Amino acid sequence: MNGNNLSLVLASFFRNMTVLNYDMLLQFRMRELSSSLFSIGLLSTITSAIGSLSSPFWGALSDELKSRKRTLLLPLMVAFLILPFYSFSIKPFHFFLVGILFTFFSSVFEPICTAIMIESSRFRMNIAVSILNAANSFGMGLGRIIISPLLNAVSVVWTMNIMYFLSLFVVFFSFFAPDVEHKRYEIIRTNLQRIFSAITSKRILKKNNLWAMYLGSFLRQLGVGGTFALIGVYLTETVGLSKAQSVLFASANPFLQVPSHIFFGWLAEKVSSKNIAVIGMFLSGLGTMLFAVSGNYIMVLLAYAISGLGFGAFINGATNFVSQNVPENRRAEFLGLLTSARSFGSLFGPLIAGLLSEISFVLMFAVMATIMFFGSLLTMVFCQR
Repeated sequence: MNGNNLSLVLASFFRNMTVLNYDMLLQFRMRELSSSLFSIGLLSTITSAIGSLSSPFWGALSDELKSRKRTLLLPLMVAFLILPFYSFSIKPFHFFLVGILFTFFSSVFEPICTAIMIESSRFRMNIAVSILNAANSFGMGLGRIIISPLLNAVSVVWTMNIMYFLSLFVVFFSFFAPDVEHKRYEIIRTNLQRIFSAITSKRILKKNNLWAMYLGSFLRQLGVGGTFALIGVYLTETVGLSKAQSVLFASANPFLQVPSHIFFGWLAEKVSSKNIAVIGMFLSGLGTMLFAVSGNYIMVLLAYAISGLGFGAFINGATNFVSQNVPENRRAEFLGLLTSARSFGSLFGPLIAGLLSEISFVLMFAVMATIMFFGSLLTMVFCQR
């Protein structure tokens, strides 16, 4: 790995360590302000809706333009000017507005980062993807280790502020990302076409039934989004953990993702990437089912661990399957569609979870797990090798 690749990996590491750990902090903060469970779940729904539209847009735009890096940097800087306004939010509407603006601009990162990593790395595609994913997961886990003692020492708002200042390393390291030439998509599209062109590309989506991978990814993320939209509230108010304990135990998920990324990234050379994605979807559902019977911290840790193993298998399998079955000059666009399918799942998951959790958390977890099991079955049956 060259130095520029390392900068890209570090940018992604800090993004996962900081920004992607805001979810539970926002749950705690909104609950402190007496927001309803439905409002907390609705925040995830709104940001997922924005992410589902903006990810393919940024990916398609970078396919058309000469420099992926320049396409990445400006929106990313705007996003990090918006992020600190979460700390000043008082009403649910404030959280929704900040979430909409931040998600739109920050959605530039994942599809372009993955495309640059694949195109600039000296490693084979499956290895490059697994390295990036392992760095992401390690960052997520380390972030939770940092947040846990902070919550014992300072308020939720100050914890958010500290994580924000650490998050500025994302922008810093992104400036050193490689700027390599890529096979540009020569057709210039309108912004609306950039958002939906991948969805309407029937010929590509039919290749090896690629559409089924997107649908399975949507169903998995619907279940995952519902599972974790209110997990902080569930662990503190039902299981009886403290806020610090809840965040600390949650670190088991990303830390188990790291060996999962490495193992399944290696395995992608040996078996079909479709099968790896199917295994990941099934394990994700199994982890959620364990949350339904979590009466103590041991079961919570086990549920998080199984979910972490599942994500490592899923994202490596799905990313490689998509990259192998789409044109090189539209890679970022279709990787953006993968992110979009997951975001679209997270749009509905928290909304359904918010309604079901008012009845019973056990019912909510059971429904989310069943949805993920169905996604695993659908992908196994319809996707071709």
